[in-house]
Formats: sequence, C-alpha cells, structure tokens
Amino acid sequence: MKRKNCAIALIPSNKFLPPLFGLLALGRAAQAQQSPGQLAQPQMLPVESTSQETMTNQFQVFAVPKPAPTPMPYEPFRIGQIIFRPHADYQFMEAHGLLARPGDIENSTIQQFSPGLLVDLGNHWAVDDTMTFAEYSNKHFGNEYDNAFTLTGQTVYLDWVLGFTQVADETSTPLTETAAQTDVQTYSTSVTGHHEVSEHVSEDLSVEQDIYFVNGGFQNSRDWTTLDWLNYDFSPRLSIGAGGGLGYVNVDFGPDQTFEEIMGRLDWRITDKVSMQLNGGAEEWEFLDSSSGGNLFDPVYSGSLQYQPFSSTSLYAGASRAIEESFFRGEVTDSTILSAGLSQRLLQQFYLGVNVGYEESQFITEGETLSNNRTDKFYYIGVRLSHSFLQRGTASIFYEYSDQRSTAPGLTYKSNQEGIEVSYNF
Repeated sequence: MKRKNCAIALIPSNKFLPPLFGLLALGRAAQAQQSPGQLAQPQMLPVESTSQETMTNQFQVFAVPKPAPTPMPYEPFRIGQIIFRPHADYQFMEAHGLLARPGDIENSTIQQFSPGLLVDLGNHWAVDDTMTFAEYSNKHFGNEYDNAFTLTGQTVYLDWVLGFTQVADETSTPLTETAAQTDVQTYSTSVTGHHEVSEHVSEDLSVEQDIYFVNGGFQNSRDWTTLDWLNYDFSPRLSIGAGGGLGYVNVDFGPDQTFEEIMGRLDWRITDKVSMQLNGGAEEWEFLDSSSGGNLFDPVYSGSLQYQPFSSTSLYAGASRAIEESFFRGEVTDSTILSAGLSQRLLQQFYLGVNVGYEESQFITEGETLSNNRTDKFYYIGVRLSHSFLQRGTASIFYEYSDQRSTAPGLTYKSNQEGIEVSYNF
C-alpha cells in the first residue's frame, strides 16, 4: 500500500527509475498508483492495480520499454559490467494559485534542478540517487531540497523469479492533503516472487513495508502488507486471477489499524490495438482499541483501457478506488481517481501529451462513530509538447491547470502553471 498525495505545485517529480526491465518477467507484482496531482508531466500510463507491477507484453498495447542494448552506441562511463548513467533535469515554471497555508493563495516562479546518477550493477541490480533543488521566488515558500534513492534487483532461484525494491525518498513539496509545504520522509521495501506452476497456472507473492515520517505535527506511520495471487492463463492474451491480502498500520497517535481484502482481476489483450485490465474486490478496515467499535467496509478497484489506433497515437482511460492511512491523526482516506490521456507523435520529431483527471478524497475520522470529516474534489488537465535532441535529451513546454474544491475552510483553490523543461540522460 502506498500513500498518495497531490502536490499543490504540480512539479514533475521525474525520479529516474533504474531500467531493470528484467523485472517485467515478474508479470504481476505490487505497484503503487500515482495521484493525478503528482502527474504534472502528462505521462501516458494507465491506472494500474496495486496488485500489478506491469502487464506482460502479450497484454500490453503500448510499447513496453526495452533495456538498452549492451553496449549502447556510446557508453562513456562503463567499467566492465558496471555502467554509470548520469542524468539531469532543469525546469522553469510560472505558478499561479498555490496554497502556502490554508486560505493563503500565492503566486511564484519555481526553478527546479534535478541531477542524479544511475548505476547498472551487472544484470541483476541497479541503484539510482536523484537530488532535487527547487527555488521559489515567493518568500511564503521555503526553497526545497528533495532526495530519492532507489535500489532494485532481480534474480532467479529454482523456478521462482524474485524481485526486490528499496526506496528512500525525502521531499518538502506543497501538498493538498496538508495545504502547506510539508517535509515527508518515506522508506519503502518490497519483495516479490513469481512462480509458473504449470503451463496455465502461476502465482504471485508480495510483501511490503512502508514507513512515513511527517514533520509539522502530522501523523507518522508504519505499515506492512501482503497481497498474493493465483492466476490462470486461458491464452497468451487472456488471463484471470484471484487474490487476497492482509495489512497492519501502526501510528504514533490514535488507534492502529488492520485491513483485509479479497480481489479478482482480468487481463485481456482484446485485439492488437486494444487492451483492457480490470481489478476489483472489497476491503475491510478495523480500528484497534477504538471508541467507535466500527469497521470500514468498501469496494476497491482499478482498471485501465488502452487503445493505439496508429503507431503514432495512443489513448488510455483509467479508474481506481483505494483506502489508505492519512497524515492526520485517527483518519483514513477513501480516494476515487478517474483519468484519461492522449499521446501523439507530430512531424516525426515532436510529441504531444494531453492528460485529464479527477480525484475525490474523503477523510474518514475514527471516533464514537466513523464520520466523513472532509471531502476534497480535485480536477486537473495538463498539456505538454516535447522534442528530443542529441539522442539522449528532451526539451518540453507545458501547461497545467488544477481546481480543488474542499469542504474544509481555506483549502479551495485554482492553479495555473506553465513552463519549460530540459532533461538529458546518458
């Protein structure tokens, strides 16, 4: 389970993930969904289930990223099997309508520089560290320093494909959940396993630990989850699965929580141009040592539809609903996300991306009874035009619009953001 937090300033957080595409062989392991507010850069990705790391090639309409050939045409930082891949990103943004604190709406220019280094450690491991420096012209915001460290690995043991991921992420970006610039440290560890039982039957196992430290009087938490699946492949293009999971959430203040879920899923490559993924079930949360004595029982789901009518055109639509712990004491959030997007190649040299979406988050408070303490409705649209240069570089211009309407006082705002971005990856 991953916590989703909409960024008030929709700064693309282009964390350069290690390209261990051999992990695609895992087929279906845990992956977190991203909140629309974090997608300032229109990324044409489907809304995927929290039980799926990726769809295998036979279910994927859009081209799955492939590992770079070894060696690449130009590998200036290669030592044997170890390859050093520096990368950097610069962005300049004019942002209007940012929440500095509840009821305080400000404008600011934001300059962001993100240098980093990815190291491929042979065929099984990769590590990346990316720093982000953000400077705000408006003194109501503090200058930002973020750091993201990611270690990924995979191996084969007997007839199991095993995967490991460790993430340490430190951010101080403005968040809609807290309506302020918030220091958050996240430490996530996950272990996954994929096993082909027979020609048609396979199983996926996953265990994950997530730890959150939040400054400013908000809630720190630690959670442990497992979600396991049994799959049946009718054909290379049609697969169904049934799964179940358990979780435990430990918090500094208020009642701890446990939850159970039962899920089903369908992966179907309908035609060469159309693919569908559905995942749904029910989840029950219990508040331990709670005065309410009540449980939260809700449906949870995710789904995506991909359509690629031409090689240069890709469309998708997605929907999801999930329950997760909140940064506020004694609360959980019930979030529903709808999204859609278009990716279009123009004149063989330019790429146009359009991304729209809606998210509704209900903050449910534990007390004598479970009650809806606050509801946020978040709308967004993003447009980006990109052009590649020198094989490894990308230059973009973008525009973002977001509109949040909240039942809590001082948390309603509208924001317009436009800017340029240049990145280069070895």
